[in-house]
Amino acid sequence: MATMNPFPLEHGRIAYVADFVLYGLAVALMSAVLLRGAPGISRTEIGAMALAGFVGWTLVEYAMHRFVLHGLLPFRRWHALHHERPRARIGTPTTLSMLVFLVFAFLPAWMLGGPWRAGAVTLGLVAGYLAYTLVHHGTHHWHGRIAWFNRRRRWHALHHHGEGPSCFGVTTDFWDRVFGTAGARPAVRAKTGKAAGCRSAG
Repeated sequence: MATMNPFPLEHGRIAYVADFVLYGLAVALMSAVLLRGAPGISRTEIGAMALAGFVGWTLVEYAMHRFVLHGLLPFRRWHALHHERPRARIGTPTTLSMLVFLVFAFLPAWMLGGPWRAGAVTLGLVAGYLAYTLVHHGTHHWHGRIAWFNRRRRWHALHHHGEGPSCFGVTTDFWDRVFGTAGARPAVRAKTGKAAGCRSAG
């Protein structure tokens, strides 16, 4: 008898779209609760902690992509599927990513600073993750005329099709430049502005 995998890597269309919807709702609900005010904590402090979580996500994104998805088994093997089929609906299952945020972000932050500060930091991290999922999806599936987005798309194309492991950041190239993993620009570009030889938009 076949068993159902609770953490599938490749998603159907509904499950794939549900990830964006659920995280969007989570960000909206958490923001609404925190904006109503936390006992003994100013909105300024809540906002600053949420911003710190959002900025902190960019470093988490870089480290996870470089050291976990390209370094540790079985994650490296799973992530290789995405590199082989970049337009397939392959990604972290929503149930798994939410569990990770709960166990590795919200609960430790709660123990250190209480539930409201933990909620603010987690809100920032979750909003950063939502931004990452949208940008990453877009690099493989969207075409547009927004200059910032086209830079992100070309940057991610270097990650997929460059000569060596590089360009691990998706929402920003800041940490790649800090840690020396910024990829060299391709010598030849197609008229579309994509790196020559790219199989997809990113």
